[in-house]
Amino acid sequence: MWIFSVMLSGCLFAFPYYVAPDILEEVAVNERLYAVSPTSNEVLFDLAMSYAYSGQILNGWTTLKKLDKSYSSVVIDLYTEKMKESPDEWRYPFKLAFGYFFAGEKVKAIQLFEQVLRINPDQVWAVGFIALVYGEMGRVDEAISYCKKGLAMEPNAPGIHLLLAEGYRKKKKYFKAFKHFLIVGRLEAQD
Repeated sequence: MWIFSVMLSGCLFAFPYYVAPDILEEVAVNERLYAVSPTSNEVLFDLAMSYAYSGQILNGWTTLKKLDKSYSSVVIDLYTEKMKESPDEWRYPFKLAFGYFFAGEKVKAIQLFEQVLRINPDQVWAVGFIALVYGEMGRVDEAISYCKKGLAMEPNAPGIHLLLAEGYRKKKKYFKAFKHFLIVGRLEAQD
C-alpha cells in the first residue's frame, strides 16, 4: 500500500490515492484565502470545490455547510457563463453541478458531472458525486453502480467506499456494507 504525499506552500498533503499537483496547489491557495476571508461565500465555495475534486469529501461538505443557501443562484449564473467562455475546462461544469444540486435540480447536477467526465474521463470524484446524487434521489442501484465505476478508477477512494457501504446498507447487504466501512477506516487511518 502506498500513500501519495507532497509538500506545497508549507502544507503537507497525504492521501491513499493520487491527486494531481495542480489540484493540491489549488487547495493550498484556497486554504490561504479562507484564512484571510472566512466568511466570503466565493472563498468558501472555491475551497469546498477544491476539497471535493481532491477527494476530501468531509472537508468539502463541512465547508459547503457554511455557505448561504441562496449562493447556488450565484454559482449557476457564474459557471454557466464560464462554461461558455471555456467549454474544455472541467472544473466549471463540476462547480455548476453543485450549484444545481443545492438548488434541488439533481438531474441537471448529474448531467453536469457526466459532462465533467466527457472533458476529463479520469476525474473519479465526478463519478463519486454522480453516485452521491443518485443515492440522494433514492436510486440506490444506480448509486452502487457508479461507486463500482469509481472504485475501478481509484480503489483507494475512501469517500466512494463510504458511499458504497451506505448503498449496501440501504439494500440490507450488511456484510458488504461492513466490508466497505472497514476499508474506509483503514484508508482514513493512513491519511
